[in-house]
Amino acid sequence: MDNDRILEICNKEVLASAAELCGTIKEDVKFLDISENIVYEYQRNGLPLIMRISHRRGRDEKQIQAELDWTKYLHEHGAPVHLPVPSIQGNLVETVKVKHQNFQVVSFTKLQGKNLEDEDITDEFIPKWGQAVGKLHALTKGYQPIHPDCRRYEWCEEDDIVNLDQYIPAQEKLVRSKFSILIDKLRNLPKDRDSYGLIHSDIHYGNFMLNDGKISIFDFDDSMYCWFMLDIATIWYWALYLPQGDDDRKGYINKFKKLFLEGYRRENEIEERWLDKISLFLQYQEMLLFTYMYRIYDLDKLTENQQELINKYKNRIENDILFFGMME
Repeated sequence: MDNDRILEICNKEVLASAAELCGTIKEDVKFLDISENIVYEYQRNGLPLIMRISHRRGRDEKQIQAELDWTKYLHEHGAPVHLPVPSIQGNLVETVKVKHQNFQVVSFTKLQGKNLEDEDITDEFIPKWGQAVGKLHALTKGYQPIHPDCRRYEWCEEDDIVNLDQYIPAQEKLVRSKFSILIDKLRNLPKDRDSYGLIHSDIHYGNFMLNDGKISIFDFDDSMYCWFMLDIATIWYWALYLPQGDDDRKGYINKFKKLFLEGYRRENEIEERWLDKISLFLQYQEMLLFTYMYRIYDLDKLTENQQELINKYKNRIENDILFFGMME
């Protein structure tokens, strides 16, 4: 179901009940965005809050409860993350049931500051970014789920992995084969407390707020049990596209890595053997992006830009054209 249809259902059948659970009314809720979730802004007792309505498959109430329990733990231990806010019934997650599907409703404090722009990613900022991620990884080593029956999924249980064959068309045999080989390689990697645990998994600079030079991280919807290296690889992947590197892409990314790790290691250590496996995690990131496109696009009504993007990724994957090879 495409986002337009999801938003239509939400407006007609979900939003009024969701707003009531959050202590407001539908008319006082401001729409912000829709992607994997529908996001609104509202106020309760004068306090600005964010409402997130989840509609994605694989994000049931227990999964979201586990996400919020972890986020609350991180906040309470000094991590720079947003704080979940209970509903008026005292629950961190509420479910609104309609005939089509269930929608999960959660609220967060509205973070102060501004969204990051390309120009904010300076040599002074990059170590702070690394330090924030390092703190998350250090803290997660001591985390135990509060509710034993509410636990985030393992990376290999992610919907885009489990249902990959449903999203990637059968005719894409080479792409499917390469994805299968990559997943097998990842399954064989060792796991231990210092390398594997709950991660955010999507800490690109669109999921930050910057306030007086201080970072706050939000959008933990994709959090899962995986290697810490995936969080790092995801950040480095997107850093490859920053305009600061237009004149010297390889030189810029090498500087970015150095500065990021300087900050990261203020809070947590990462062994060189994991840094040496960066290509595996960069390939995994690219695989998920390719699957995501097939999952959210209306394949019968692809725009020219959407088709061009799919073809670009397909060509890179099939021909092992690794733009990020310069990171090694």
